[in-house]
Amino acid sequence: MDIEDRLRESLAAREPDVDFDARVMARITAGASMVARPQRRFAWRVPAALAATVFAAAFGLHWYTVQQREAHTRDQLLLALQITSFELNQVQQKLVRTDKQENGT
Repeated sequence: MDIEDRLRESLAAREPDVDFDARVMARITAGASMVARPQRRFAWRVPAALAATVFAAAFGLHWYTVQQREAHTRDQLLLALQITSFELNQVQQKLVRTDKQENGT
């Protein structure tokens, strides 16, 4: 059989079954009750959006706190290095003076 013949046969007009009307009406009735379902099905969207917002805010606050703590630690480290550098320079100057005094120059 040719594809065109099969296509004509499948698209040919036919009389519907005897219970066709009853099946259509049953589906329409069932579909009417399904209209209310999308509201229930998507009822989780608002709580999910709120949970995502709370999570994002908590994550942002945690990230900000960590950044502040790291900045404070960095500042303390720089201050410690400056103090150490100053103290080492003082010790070096004392050693140079002592060495000059011992050599008599």
